[in-house]
Amino acid sequence: MKLRSKKGQLPFIELNGEEIADSTIILKELAQRFDKDLDAGLNNYHKSISHALISMIENSLVMVVLWWRSKNTDSVLKGYKMNLQHGYGTKIPQVILNFLFKFAFSRKGAKKVKAHGIGVHKPEEIMDMGKRDLKVLSDVLADKPFCFGDEPTVLDVVAFANLAQIYFFDKEQEFVLRDYMQENCANLVGLVNRMKERCYPDWEDMCKTLDLNSHLPKPEPQEKAADGKGKEEEKKDEKEGDKETEKDIEKEKEKGENEKDAEKEVEENKQKEEKETK
Repeated sequence: MKLRSKKGQLPFIELNGEEIADSTIILKELAQRFDKDLDAGLNNYHKSISHALISMIENSLVMVVLWWRSKNTDSVLKGYKMNLQHGYGTKIPQVILNFLFKFAFSRKGAKKVKAHGIGVHKPEEIMDMGKRDLKVLSDVLADKPFCFGDEPTVLDVVAFANLAQIYFFDKEQEFVLRDYMQENCANLVGLVNRMKERCYPDWEDMCKTLDLNSHLPKPEPQEKAADGKGKEEEKKDEKEGDKETEKDIEKEKEKGENEKDAEKEVEENKQKEEKETK
């Protein structure tokens, strides 16, 4: 299973053997290839508003959520009920995979939000930014079925993709933005459910089977050879998958150690400079 595109991004799709990454580019390519422009009914003014709000979602709300996840990796695993063995395609013990995820996700997330700039603020300030983003979307939606009327546009698609990750977070796990959205932005909850019903009638099956194409007919299972070669090939694939995952674990450990050494060196140089100044 491919976890990321060749560009290292999510989401990505494969269309006729061609890999297309980045949600904005994906939507643009699909619109052109299938002659289906979701924004065709919008005037230039509404298209400008849509562009501004999508930028807010992707450059502000997304970063707030990323910051929260990087600080709450244990809740992320539980809240999204993540099956890392399925995701990585390996039988390495879940405990080890959880460690890898927490270590890598927390480190990478912290670097991204710090580079973005949002990571330097206080936790309550960051959460307030996310709440303001939700309130803006809620005000724009108002009492309409979708952001610009009776039919969904690209803004609704982008909003759903991000709001669903907030709203469907397991209720037993604490998540400030989910609670705020439910209590203060009920119309956004309605938007999420309308988009889900319209675009994913097989939502429950997808969540149970983790099959992103549960609506497509499946080929008949091939009979395995009597001599057991089929099982041997499966075991071989599993071992190869395990080896790749183990390599990833070692790489992440090495990166973490290198970063710690670099941070230590920077701190030592800083202290040295301070002493020389005194």
